[in-house]
Amino acid sequence: MQLPLHAERFFTSQLALTDGTVIGDTYYSTPTPNSLLRLRIDFSCTVRLGEYDGLQLQILHTELGGVLDAVVLRFAEHDTFRARDDALGRKRGHDGYAVIRDWADRDEPPWQGAATTKLRRAIQQYTALWLPETAKPQPKTTATRPDPASRPMAGAPNGFWLVDPDFRTRLETATFRVLDVIADCLDDDFRLIEALDGARHHSGELLGIPDEFGVLIEAKAAAEIIGRATGSPFDPAVARDLVLLDQRPLEEQEQAVRAALRRYASTAPGDRGRGAAPVPPAVPPPNAGRAR
Repeated sequence: MQLPLHAERFFTSQLALTDGTVIGDTYYSTPTPNSLLRLRIDFSCTVRLGEYDGLQLQILHTELGGVLDAVVLRFAEHDTFRARDDALGRKRGHDGYAVIRDWADRDEPPWQGAATTKLRRAIQQYTALWLPETAKPQPKTTATRPDPASRPMAGAPNGFWLVDPDFRTRLETATFRVLDVIADCLDDDFRLIEALDGARHHSGELLGIPDEFGVLIEAKAAAEIIGRATGSPFDPAVARDLVLLDQRPLEEQEQAVRAALRRYASTAPGDRGRGAAPVPPAVPPPNAGRAR
């Protein structure tokens, strides 16, 4: 008989996720009130029955149906069981490293001793992107003319970006252009990660996309470059593979970017570059004109 994972204690006490509901071993939440989007968190199974190596986060839409995005946060990548494994002499590749097993007949939960600070922070960051807080209403004004502060920002989505088809198309166009620019500007003083970072911080002036959405363009472009376009661009594996590619010779980096550009151009009919703001021949260095 398989024992429970003590999931409710893990989610509500260990991770301090108190705004949702735990059903079985799954956590459900609607972080933004009255939103059609839902957050679902499950334990991520390995190939072994009753063994888990992380948490799977999914964004669900109640009307569109299905999963809009999914990512797995591995325990190993967030040091969840580092202290436990160090005490037992376990290293990466050893049996039982960075996993929990619901096998033993014992009273304490299998995740006993988990350090979840980094895991919780990753959940918060992922949730904040897909389920932002409801915008605060603008104060009423007695002026006859509309309050300039209440006007939407130029280039901003109509409502939540995920359900604005026109804005999502512009994000795809911006991603295509970023890939095109990066392919031409890599050199000994301007490597892959630096080029991506420059594009993110100049998304407004270069691509007609509000700066706060630059992270979406960066994440999508990074996923395309390292060949993980079919999964979530926010999977930690994307960042890990990107760092490895950044350490390779520039020729290999450029080849990867141009291959991504060809794949991305072939996934949609027509010219992806159509309808976006003109892009200069090179992305400015990431520190140029950036306010901190």
